[in-house]
Amino acid sequence: MKKLLILFSLALFFSCQKNENNASNNQEPKALQEKSIDIGRFRKGDDLVDDLYQELVNKSPELKNLEDELNSINPGDTTAIFNDYDRKSDNYYTSATGHAEGIRDSILKNKILNLIKNSSTKYDGKKSEVENLVTTINKRRTEITNYHTALKIILTFPLIEKYQNDHLPKKSPFEKVIEKENQVLEKVKKNIPNY
Repeated sequence: MKKLLILFSLALFFSCQKNENNASNNQEPKALQEKSIDIGRFRKGDDLVDDLYQELVNKSPELKNLEDELNSINPGDTTAIFNDYDRKSDNYYTSATGHAEGIRDSILKNKILNLIKNSSTKYDGKKSEVENLVTTINKRRTEITNYHTALKIILTFPLIEKYQNDHLPKKSPFEKVIEKENQVLEKVKKNIPNY
């Protein structure tokens, strides 16, 4: 709940900041401007929320700093160290077990399998603290991503709502098309022979 309150406070702050900027620069965002042909708008992965948010970032030093800070956190490099270490250890135990299964002397085979199992159990104990830290890092990354997405959406609502209010098409052209369609429909019906 506290995190949600912080997020909405940030959104409100940036929204007020944006409103001040909009008062001085009441220009429609580029992402919402109509263009005759804009090949770039048809590229795969086009995302209006991201486009609008990026325009806000470009205009706001606070958002720019936030984005820089978000980009500076790269937990993948740190977690990759552990994942590589863990993968090698797991591969070793899998390989050792496969080799041990090939031993034909059942007593020796069972002793070796027990040694492998004991070593694997010790390893699980050794890695548990670091594994918990990696889990925490991954949970935090998910939480940051969730709140960052919420921030983008909250800050871009006013932009799309202003666009919607300013560009709602007038009804008359649509009503004229319907009227014309009704006239054509009646003509088509009149020209159908009896069947």
